[in-house]
Amino acid sequence: MKQRCLTEGELAHLKKTFPTISISDSTSPVIYASCEELVSLTEFLKTNADFAFTHLSCLTAVDLKDAIEVVYYLFSEPLDACAVVKVRLDRENPEVPSITGVFPGANFEEREVYDLMGVRFTGHPDLRRILMPEGFEGHPLRKDFVYKKPVPPQAVRAGAPREVEA
Repeated sequence: MKQRCLTEGELAHLKKTFPTISISDSTSPVIYASCEELVSLTEFLKTNADFAFTHLSCLTAVDLKDAIEVVYYLFSEPLDACAVVKVRLDRENPEVPSITGVFPGANFEEREVYDLMGVRFTGHPDLRRILMPEGFEGHPLRKDFVYKKPVPPQAVRAGAPREVEA
């Protein structure tokens, strides 16, 4: 069964509660929020009985070359509806509040976005790399990332004499 998007009435109710958000005009509306209102917006969407978006389906980020967008996909079982919330960030200093206090399951997804896109989630309980090794330079999913092949260590044949410095 296909999930529905929020209706115009539901979006109007949301806009009345959060007047600074913007909503795209399309068949699959997107809610654009600022960093300052993200936590309160997601908390409202989760706890308000009219919405009950209790499940964070996915959290990801997109490199737009001039900015980075963090994208949150929420699901409401009572409404059988999905909602998409986006936050646009400065590409040079991508930082957004963590929503792990609202959705504890965001922990690993925020770490993944931090690791691969370089987005810092303020207030995250354990923000560190999750896929790339510690000390890895850069963020592989950014469009300007250039992979530098590591130089492997020189092999030494077993039993071969080693040079001894005097």
